[in-house]
Amino acid sequence: MVYVCSDLHGYYDEYIEFLNYVNFKNDDTLYIIGDVFDRGSDGISIIKDTMDRDNVILINGNHEHTLSDEFFELTQIGNNKSDAIDLINEFLATESIGQESTLYSFLELSMDEKYEIINYLNSLPCYEEISINGNDYLLVHGGISTDDVDTPIDFFEPTDLIFGPHDFDIDYEYATIIVGHLPTRFIDGAEPDFIYHNKDSICVDCGLGFGGRLGVLCLDNMQEYYF
Repeated sequence: MVYVCSDLHGYYDEYIEFLNYVNFKNDDTLYIIGDVFDRGSDGISIIKDTMDRDNVILINGNHEHTLSDEFFELTQIGNNKSDAIDLINEFLATESIGQESTLYSFLELSMDEKYEIINYLNSLPCYEEISINGNDYLLVHGGISTDDVDTPIDFFEPTDLIFGPHDFDIDYEYATIIVGHLPTRFIDGAEPDFIYHNKDSICVDCGLGFGGRLGVLCLDNMQEYYF
């Protein structure tokens, strides 16, 4: 089975609950469309788990994109925890996106673990194109805007795909676009905290990082799961 979700935002328990509920096997695949970090407290646990699984594929989200730079700056300080805390406070003061727990958890890792995570984040794709049962899907965190609908995917800047915004009212024709990033509770016409289908778009961000829940879509049969 092929599953897709997004925006776990540090909620490790819900992630594991899903894997256990569907009896996730080695021949199953889970695509996470960005943002495993921040808001919740266990983003580092999630990233470690995804790194250990060949069949869990993480796509770059804006939180991964931002944290890869922040993590690298923290490694340059070495083991000076006082300076690291000052740098974390500086991050939080200028661009806080709920990353306090993530950054402090990162500090507790060994230097080898830190660089493994940084290298992994730097290797993440900005999108994935897959075909399931003859249906083509484009998985991308932020989405594709109205102005860019005719632009070949390889011509996008990574930040455009990571941050969006996505236009849910367009017929994209060449594929169904599956996105995260914007919780469905903030999309006009969507049912809050449910997976949203409209024309050629699907949003699977059900607001877990905003008091909602984790939504997972199985692309083999379009069954929806909530945790």
